[in-house]
Amino acid sequence: MSAGRCGRGAGRAGWSLRLALCFGIAAIGLAASAGVIHADGGAPNLAYVVGGGASRTGLVIIDIAKRRVTGQVTIGGDPHGLALSLDGRFVYVTQTALDRLAVVDARTLRVTTTLPAGHGPVAVALEGAVSGDLFVADAAANTVTVLDPRQLRVLATIPVGQYPMSVAVASPTSGISNPNDPEIYVANAQSATISVISATRRQVVATIPAPGGPVGVVVPGADGVAYVATRAGTILALSLADHRLLGTLLQLRSGAPGAMDYDALTGEIYVPDPAGEVIWVLRPARAGAGGAVPVLPAEPARGLPISGGPAAVAITFEGSLGFVAERDAGQVLIFDVATHQTLATLGVGGAPRAIMTGAYPPVPAPTATGAGWTLGWVLGGVVILALAGFGLRWFAIRGFHLRSGTGGH
Repeated sequence: MSAGRCGRGAGRAGWSLRLALCFGIAAIGLAASAGVIHADGGAPNLAYVVGGGASRTGLVIIDIAKRRVTGQVTIGGDPHGLALSLDGRFVYVTQTALDRLAVVDARTLRVTTTLPAGHGPVAVALEGAVSGDLFVADAAANTVTVLDPRQLRVLATIPVGQYPMSVAVASPTSGISNPNDPEIYVANAQSATISVISATRRQVVATIPAPGGPVGVVVPGADGVAYVATRAGTILALSLADHRLLGTLLQLRSGAPGAMDYDALTGEIYVPDPAGEVIWVLRPARAGAGGAVPVLPAEPARGLPISGGPAAVAITFEGSLGFVAERDAGQVLIFDVATHQTLATLGVGGAPRAIMTGAYPPVPAPTATGAGWTLGWVLGGVVILALAGFGLRWFAIRGFHLRSGTGGH
C-alpha cells in the first residue's frame, strides 16, 4: 500500500476532509524525513511482482508513473510471498524450495543476503509499528519463523496450525484489544484455523476456527475486522478485539480466492476470483462493540471483470490505483479505483502470484532513540487518514447505489 495523492479522495468529501487527508499524509511525510533515506524503493514509484520472468522465479519491478517494467531480479527457489522494509529499501521474498528468505536491495536490484526460515516458507509480513520483525509462514513445518532484518538472525520459531499459507499484521490502529502489542494472523489451511500471535511475546495467544481451510488473510488498518479466504471459496470475517468468527461474507462459485488487499480509505476489501475472472469488492464489515450484533453487509458491492486468472491484487494506500497479477496471462493490469478503468496492461512473463506496493514517503523503522516521536507522527497521520476515510466511506457507499452494483473495465 502507499500514501500518495490528496486530490482524488478530497474531491469526494469537500474542503474539511481535504485538510484532514493532506495533514495526515503530511504527518507521515514529516516522520519519514526524520533521518530516513528516500530510496527509490517504495510506491507510488514502484510496484513489485513475484513469479514473473521466463523461469517464473523472478521479482519484476514496475515503474508506476511510467507504467512500464523497469527491472527484474532472478530470485530462484520457487518464490511465493514478499514484504517491503519500512523505508522501501529492501524487498523480502520467500524462497519456498530453499527454506529461506531472499533480501533484495531495491535500489541496486541485487540479492544482498538470504535468511534461514522453516521448511517451505510461503508468506512473509513485516510488523512495523513496534518490533520491525519479519514473520514467515513455513507451510511444510507448521511454524512461523520470526526474523530480525537488521541483525539478520532468527529470533524465534513459533508452532502454529497445520500448513500455514498466509500471514498478516494487525497493527495498533486496527482494532485489537491491546494497541501496544500488535498481533500476527496466520491462516492454517489443513487445520482450518487462524493462529493469532503476540508480536511482542512471540507466542500464540488465540486460535480461531475458520471452516473451509483458510489460505489467505488480510487485516485492514482500522474497523476491527480481519478477512479470511478459504479453499472452499468463502470469505470469512473475524473480530480482532475478541478473536471470534463473525460469519461468511461471500461464497465464490468455484475455486479458492487469490491474495486479497484493502483500500485504506474506504475499508473495502478486494478479492481476486481466478476461476470467475473477476475482482470482487466487498463492503467493510463491523464486529459490533461490547458484544453487539456484528454488521455483515450484503456482498459484494461490485465486481470488476479481469481476464487472465487474477491471482493477487494490491491497492495503493491512498486508494487511487489498483494492481492485479494475472497468473494465466503473465501480466499485470493497472486500474483506476474510482472509475474502474484500465490504465495499463504490462507483460511480466511467467506466472505472477504476488504483488505489492509500499508506503510513500517511506517510513523509518523504530529505533532506540527518537522512536516514540517518530512513531507518534506516523500513527497520528494514520489516524487522521482513517478519520478522513470514514467520511469518504459515506460518499463511496452512496456512489455504489447510484452506479447500480457492478463495475468493469
